[in-house]
Amino acid sequence: MRPTRSLLARAWLPLVALVAIGIGATSMWKVHQMSAPGPVLTVNPPQAPEQFTPKTLSYEVFGSAGDGVLLSYIDIDGHPHTVELDALPWRHDETTMLTVVSGSISVQVRGDYVGCRILVDDIIRDEHTNARANADITCRVKSA
Repeated sequence: MRPTRSLLARAWLPLVALVAIGIGATSMWKVHQMSAPGPVLTVNPPQAPEQFTPKTLSYEVFGSAGDGVLLSYIDIDGHPHTVELDALPWRHDETTMLTVVSGSISVQVRGDYVGCRILVDDIIRDEHTNARANADITCRVKSA
């Protein structure tokens, strides 16, 4: 019985170390699996509609100009423009392939009546009038 005991006396420490290393390696592998990032979702680029009709944004100003008109409007690209006029009515059209348009116009007259109108594809989206001396008015379309 002595030879068996000496074999166990010499081999128990390496066996315990081997089992501990195996358990540690398995645990690290499982933790690595659980903390790995999930699959990467691919996002397709926006798909343009096959056929799209261009949108037309129209600004209209009407009324009595009196001694002059000062108007400011925002174009399709969002750039401001200022126009001085001597007579009304005034109209400005812009066409775009954007799916959504917005517009804004402000008008001041030295007369006694002014109105503004914003149309998108010939549909009135905003219209206001003002009847007083040195009248001013603003029309806005946030999204059409």
